Amino acid sequence: MRLIVSADTHLGSPIRSAALRNPLLGEGLKQASLDTFRGIVDLAISEDADALVLAGDIFDNDFPDLKSRAFLITQLARAADAGVSSVLIRGNHDALIDHAVHGDLGLDIHLLHKGNPSVEISGVMFHGLSFDKNHVADSFLPDYPAPVAGRTNVGLMHTSLGGSPGHDPYAPCSEQDLFAHGYDIWCLGHIHMPFERTSGSMVAIMPGIPQPRHYGERFGGSVAVVTLGDGAPQVARRDVGHLRFVEAKLDLTECVDQSDVLDVIGAALKDAQDSVHVTAARLQVITARHTAEDIHALATELLEGIDRVFLDKVKASPPPNLNNDHVDDLSRLMREEAQEAGFQQASAEVLEELRGVLPPTVRDVLSADVLTELLDDAINEVSLSLHGMDVE
Repeated sequence: MRLIVSADTHLGSPIRSAALRNPLLGEGLKQASLDTFRGIVDLAISEDADALVLAGDIFDNDFPDLKSRAFLITQLARAADAGVSSVLIRGNHDALIDHAVHGDLGLDIHLLHKGNPSVEISGVMFHGLSFDKNHVADSFLPDYPAPVAGRTNVGLMHTSLGGSPGHDPYAPCSEQDLFAHGYDIWCLGHIHMPFERTSGSMVAIMPGIPQPRHYGERFGGSVAVVTLGDGAPQVARRDVGHLRFVEAKLDLTECVDQSDVLDVIGAALKDAQDSVHVTAARLQVITARHTAEDIHALATELLEGIDRVFLDKVKASPPPNLNNDHVDDLSRLMREEAQEAGFQQASAEVLEELRGVLPPTVRDVLSADVLTELLDDAINEVSLSLHGMDVE
């Protein structure tokens, strides 16, 4: 038997954080999400898979997003028409999209939940439980059916496992306990970084997010192809993401005029082009006199003539050997002040106030763990502005 395993497709995600910085990138990411899911179904058909497994967070919203649901049904029906069954569970983002209210998804599309936790496909048993609310603090594992003797058993679970940076503890469960349950393979969702774990002949797969939505998810972009037969399951990866995030490092310290600057930025953006993927480029720039805003404006102009590349973000910092006593003293004092406990506390309070007025979908852009980065960027911008004035 062959399975295509995915999770965390987040259909219908508004991509607001990217759209706030670059509306064109926001629209490109929305389209990439749809194109990637179509590509996953295409892969399942072309690989002659027996089942497409979706381990939660298929949608992005807690409310019933009927447009995204119709898209999902259309794509999974296309898979079913080609002989590929679908098995899925609801994750924490899907929790309020209720099958009991909106009906079944269709023939050969199996949503597993507490009232229907198992399904048999081609002699293989699939077991899964769905979120019925946004957050589950306890492990689902005790409620999973026992493995069926004499059959291959596949589990679907949406879980933070034992915890992961950037992820709250959702239905936490240790790898040791997962393997002790006795299933041959676990198909997991929730953590967007792909990985596999093994214990003897048993395998646990986190396929990761198939279409990254921001730079922090750049290591996603794939699904797992699992072959079940004699012996341990065989796992391979397939690249399915339509839009990739890359970082380009630029050094503008040797540029003598704007023409040189444009040449360096333009070369970096052209190098980011890819024949397969659309690209979102983050520019990491060392410069003695240009702010991130200056570079952003120049790069935006250059991109008018460069296809399939979006500008994600610009981060500018001065070279370590840049000398201006007055400016450098001011920068040093600002950095020292930024480390003071009182300043940190006041900054965190301002950040929390801003988060309070933002829509829930973009609050994480200003999460507490980005405070140091925001302060560092701000000090760099002030320093570069003052250095630029001094050079002029």
